[in-house]
This record gives sequence, C-alpha cells and structure tokens, in this order.
Amino acid sequence: MKDLLYTFLRRKRAAWLLLLALGYAGCTKTDNRYRDDKPTAGKFAGTAYEYLQSQPGLYDSMLLAISRINGLSDTLKTRELTLFAVNNRSFSLAIGNINIARRDSVPQMPPVSIASMDPVVLDTFLCRYFVKDKHHSADLRHTTDGVFLPTMKYNFDMQLQLGYSDASGYVGGGPLSVIFSYPGSDSTKKIFTRYWTRVNTMVVDIEAKNAVINLLPPGHDFGFGSDFVRAMNRRDPIIQ
Repeated sequence: MKDLLYTFLRRKRAAWLLLLALGYAGCTKTDNRYRDDKPTAGKFAGTAYEYLQSQPGLYDSMLLAISRINGLSDTLKTRELTLFAVNNRSFSLAIGNINIARRDSVPQMPPVSIASMDPVVLDTFLCRYFVKDKHHSADLRHTTDGVFLPTMKYNFDMQLQLGYSDASGYVGGGPLSVIFSYPGSDSTKKIFTRYWTRVNTMVVDIEAKNAVINLLPPGHDFGFGSDFVRAMNRRDPIIQ
C-alpha cells in the first residue's frame, strides 16, 4: 500500500513539473516574440510609384490623385521618401463625406470626384502621406513619444510613433505598427495629442528602391477627416 501511494505521488509530481515546463516555454515564446519582433514585410524591386502600380485594385485612386499633381509621380520615382500608401476604400470614404456635405449645403454644391476636385486642395492633403527621406520602424525605437518629420512638399510636420497592435486578447502583443498622426495646422494644438488625427499602419517597412513603404488600413479616411471635407467644400478654398 505504501509503495502504491509513493508511486502515485511521484507520478503526480512529475505531471506538475511537466505542466510548469510547458507553461514556462509557452510564456517564454510569447514574451520573446513581443520583445524581439521585427517587421518582415520584405523588399520590392521597383520604385515607390511602381509599387502602387503593382497592386491593381488597391491603389488606383491614389495613382489618379498623384497624376493630377504636377511632378508628383516623378518624385515617387526618383526621390528618397517614406510613403504611407492610401487604398481605394480610404478615398471612397473621404469623397462620400465630401459629397454628403455638398448635397446638404445651401445652395447645394455639385458632387466631386478625384478627377474633378480642386487640385490645390488635393495636393495639400495628398502630400501629407509622403515624408522626406527613408525612415524605418527601427528608427523609432529610441523614443516612446515618437518623432515629428516633415513632408516632401510644404514641410507639414507629421508624427511617427512605434506601436504594437493587439492579438489574442493580449494588449500590444500583435504585429509591429507605426502610428501615423496629423497634429493639425494650428501650432497650439500640436502640444495636445487629443486634437491629433491618428492611424495605425497594417504593414510596415516594405523596402523599395527609393522608399520605405507603409500600408494604411481601408478604414482610414483620406485627408485625416473633417479638415479635408471643410477645405474641399469652401466656396473659395483657402488652405491653411
């Protein structure tokens, strides 16, 4: 009887040790993935402009907008930059909001499309997605508050900050992302992040010949929301 009890206790202790070891291994794997996560978006053999062209059905709207701005396509082919790629859905959201406001205005304003909207207004908001020089997500690891970086044209200050998305109920345990923020044109608002319009990238660090490309989600409203709608719907557009 004593031998049977001893054998039972020994087997129970071994089972607990095995469970603890498996649990430790599982936690170690998860923690290391979180701490050591590196983006692996890969490389693209062409330019930033060619990348947009290589994704039919995704970036046609952005390419059309680019074609309406003198010299911008050449910039995406020859200059070093960080591109935040805006997909078709994001343009549809923005144009839908613009046209709802135009329909409800008094007197009513005619609807617009990318092909017909004011090119000066379009240029001002489109160029906020093209940041000067190449900036990889690893460049943001040295600061928790992010960095302000100027755009290719007009030197708008956009803010880039390293972040992690959530996964499997683990806050911050998902893939690496870059939080891309528009602090607004009012210098006093730049101090307070609650005034900023922000978007998380879906994919980061696609390495093209002349650019680092980050992909924005389809739920992003092109132009960063109401500022674009108001600017596009002014009777006599004035850009600040």
